[in-house]
Amino acid sequence: MFEHTVPSDWFPRCAIFDCDGILLDSETVWNRVQRELFARWGVPFTEEVEERLTGLSAADVAEQLARLSYEARQGDAADAAAYAEHHAQVTRDLLTTERQIISAGVELIDGAQEFLGFLSEHMPVAVASNSTSGILTVKMENYGYAPLVRTWVSSEDVPAGKPAPDMYLEAARRLGFEGREALAFEDSAAGAQAARDAGTKVMIYVPAGTDPAKAPEGYGRFDSFRNPQLWEAARTWVAKLQATQQPEAAQS
Repeated sequence: MFEHTVPSDWFPRCAIFDCDGILLDSETVWNRVQRELFARWGVPFTEEVEERLTGLSAADVAEQLARLSYEARQGDAADAAAYAEHHAQVTRDLLTTERQIISAGVELIDGAQEFLGFLSEHMPVAVASNSTSGILTVKMENYGYAPLVRTWVSSEDVPAGKPAPDMYLEAARRLGFEGREALAFEDSAAGAQAARDAGTKVMIYVPAGTDPAKAPEGYGRFDSFRNPQLWEAARTWVAKLQATQQPEAAQS
């Protein structure tokens, strides 16, 4: 499955990829991390909670877990110092657990590295992730993406993580372009909103087994990075980009 509503006269000058669930099959791992942490801190990890947390940064998840677990333990809401210490403990626990699991190994999303590599041969590419800086760097360097991209932007590099557009705007800026000139790839509602609000043309990854009706809104959606129609569209966009670069090269 591949479909899009990108205008026929548009083409990207750069590309920006989400990480978890797009490049790495770490969303499943991240869900497991959250379940373990919520159980450890005595908070039910309901379907409603899971849906609310999907796509949020580790800092936002830690904030939610700290608040819920503090309330569950009947902590004094007026004791700011006690809550701050509790929040710090929850955050350390979350980040330590996530780093351990990521370092132990996760699977690549099938075909993602090849597709990103193809685009990177023809245009600058960045990664924009709600991960913290240290953990995102581990992901980029340990799984072979670092040599393929110009830069990566973490939740610590911008004032607000997804669903705010800051991360995509910063990634585009680092690549030398505006958000409206970028092609983006996302899988979560929070990420898709961030990409849309930054002005990118965002493609939504809807893997097999996922209900397309629940997919977030974007300029298109696809079910695999090996989808021939996705590759055909990418080659068409690259050809349009190259056509604009040839006159520039001739003049220089």
